[in-house]
Amino acid sequence: MLKTYFKIAWRNLWINKGLSFINIFGLATGMAFTMLIGLWIKYEMSFDSFHKNGDRIALIQKNILFNNNKSTQEATQLPLYDELKNNYPEVKGATRMSWNESHSLVVGNSKFNKNGRYVDPDFLGMFSFPLLKGNIATVLTDPNSIVLTESLASTLFGREDPIGKTIKLDNQHIVLVTGVVQNAPKNSTIDFDFLAPYQFLINESEWIRGNKTNWNNNFLMNLVELQPGVSMADFSKKIGPLSIQKDNRLKNQTLFLHPLSKWHLYNDYKNWINVGGKIDYVRLFGIIGIFVLLIACINFMNLSTARAEKRAKEIGIRKSVGSLRMQLVTQFLTESMLTTFLAFVLSIGIIRLLLPCLRDLGFENVRFEFSNAFLWAFVFLVCILTGLIAGSYPALYLSSFLPVRTLKGVFRQGKGAATFRKVLVVSQFTISIVLIISTIIVFQQINHAKSRSLGYNPNNLISVNCSDDLTKNYTVLKQELLNSGYFESVTKAVTSMTNISNTWSDFSWSGKDANADIALDAIMADWDFEKTVGLKFKAGRPFSIDYKTDSNAVILNAAALKLIGYKDPIGKTMKSGGRVVTIVGIVEDVVISDPFKPVYPLAILFNGNQANNIFLRLKSTSDLKTSLSAIQPIFDKHNPSFPFEYSFVDEEFGKKFTMENQVGKLASILAGLAIFISCLGLFGLALFMAERRTKEIGIRKVLGASVANIWTLLSREFVWLVLLGSFIASPLAFWLMKSWLQKYEYRVDINWWVFAGAGMLAVVIALLTVSSQAIKAGVANPVKSLRSE
Repeated sequence: MLKTYFKIAWRNLWINKGLSFINIFGLATGMAFTMLIGLWIKYEMSFDSFHKNGDRIALIQKNILFNNNKSTQEATQLPLYDELKNNYPEVKGATRMSWNESHSLVVGNSKFNKNGRYVDPDFLGMFSFPLLKGNIATVLTDPNSIVLTESLASTLFGREDPIGKTIKLDNQHIVLVTGVVQNAPKNSTIDFDFLAPYQFLINESEWIRGNKTNWNNNFLMNLVELQPGVSMADFSKKIGPLSIQKDNRLKNQTLFLHPLSKWHLYNDYKNWINVGGKIDYVRLFGIIGIFVLLIACINFMNLSTARAEKRAKEIGIRKSVGSLRMQLVTQFLTESMLTTFLAFVLSIGIIRLLLPCLRDLGFENVRFEFSNAFLWAFVFLVCILTGLIAGSYPALYLSSFLPVRTLKGVFRQGKGAATFRKVLVVSQFTISIVLIISTIIVFQQINHAKSRSLGYNPNNLISVNCSDDLTKNYTVLKQELLNSGYFESVTKAVTSMTNISNTWSDFSWSGKDANADIALDAIMADWDFEKTVGLKFKAGRPFSIDYKTDSNAVILNAAALKLIGYKDPIGKTMKSGGRVVTIVGIVEDVVISDPFKPVYPLAILFNGNQANNIFLRLKSTSDLKTSLSAIQPIFDKHNPSFPFEYSFVDEEFGKKFTMENQVGKLASILAGLAIFISCLGLFGLALFMAERRTKEIGIRKVLGASVANIWTLLSREFVWLVLLGSFIASPLAFWLMKSWLQKYEYRVDINWWVFAGAGMLAVVIALLTVSSQAIKAGVANPVKSLRSE
């Protein structure tokens, strides 16, 4: 019997090739993108899941209150590590961890810039990064040791055993290779090329040693692994007031645990509350993926029920010779499953074809692995569910026909079936128009932030990481760079122009409330900083070598001046700790950290000794390739142990929009896909309606109807359905996008024309879709259609 079902199903597909193609291609496209989104969600949800004790590992974070702003930070204090290790039995393991920063590694005549982290001996015992060579208990105990990843060991030493070999680190320190660890997986929040003991930093840095008992300086991460059975919530409450207990000058600061399982997807905080993060996009695209598949299923339902009259006699005959309704349901579900299976096979090809094209949209690490049994189970489940969803209503509807009516030839579909099809079409276009509106607003929000005044000029601005050698040779280096003729100015600073590394709460001034919790971002910079980065002055002047007192000068941004409250600030003094500084200039607010948030108060302090970055302002007339080729030998001469590497500030700032750009592009693809699948179904319905009303159209033409009249007749109903979908979609999209925009403090206003434009676009696309069939029916010779009469 099953064989017969499949034969009949195949015959029906073959006879109706056009509608079968629309069904199969529509389902295949919907299934392909749904499975792609499913693969992406699986990858995002897999982050950090490979750690054996991950459920007991957490990052200690801190809630703070400054400038009446509740914020949450990852950076905590140096003495916190010893406090947890020595005085809290709930802690099984603890480690400090630096940020993943670039360092120079020299082996023989080869030099490399690689990213590394400084950690404590417990690190490899807490996290499941398998140690391939070395003793896990001792690899990080010697301060002058280093553990390499497998790929870095191969890069530095080839096939030789690296254990016991030495490396020159940052052109100053000889370190011994004591271990080789497996490369960190792509789905690991913690990434690195090498690990080194945190004790090494303490030994080498007088500044760090000076903060060993300072609870007011936050510059590293502290991580813990709790003992089995210890509640993270209870331990968070226990250590919450620890900072205030250790230093009674600290106020409104609370420590808490952020579990490892939430690092990747739940890292967004607002007013000390975790409001989500990337999990919002995982949920969003999961829902969109389901809706796209639903749109494809609606096509199948619509076209199957629309063809009911053509199959009515078949159903009547089969019932009259004894077929049970369940047998007919099975027959139609078999047709649905066969259609879905063919669509599934095509969807696998579409996935293989599209995956390489989606690398820039967050799919670079998503793989369709044919050897993965779980993956095949997932895609087959999608296939079966699609077949059941798409085929259930047509099967139940078609099998309900009464044989007496169908065999007499008086069968006509009731209003209920037609109404249901209209509801499905409206649903399709409602979803599509919501996606179109959402995509437009996402891109508006991105452009709103991108067009924001940054307060400086990031174009033609080159940044180079500053090593100790470059700091030592800076004066000569700067002169040689200027003498090259390619640069307008050169400067150095402690921080980059795309990330603030210092926020200080020790600023004071006349009239400041002694009980207020106030902090300012701080940039320490050298001469020509304002000229090189292109600061925009509202009052005063830049640092000048002509003023000897400028070694104790400060430049404030507009937000800092508003906070301080000085009416005539130029020449007035304030304090940074015990250092008295004079305000010499006021600049426009400089957007450095988050382009979607208000600018934080900023103080730019003169500091000619320390530097982490060198900035070069390229002349507008200079050729980029020639300029970089000319300056590389200059940097190589003054920085022999580091490869010459640079970045463009505008490109680095552009990376802040990576997530939003990916969301916008992916949403636009899905919106286009949704409207395409909807129009594919619309085309099928128009094709069927034109075929069904052939004689009516012939009679109308004989009676004088024009092509325009026929076009209006066949298009009008679809236009009304699309307009109804637009009216339903508009308030729904408004509510969704208003909720989404709430996460951004600097956000765009939602304009009415977006909804009108999206609705009109959908109508135009729908008209273009049905017009080909409407015009074809309008120009057909009525003699042919009426011949049988």
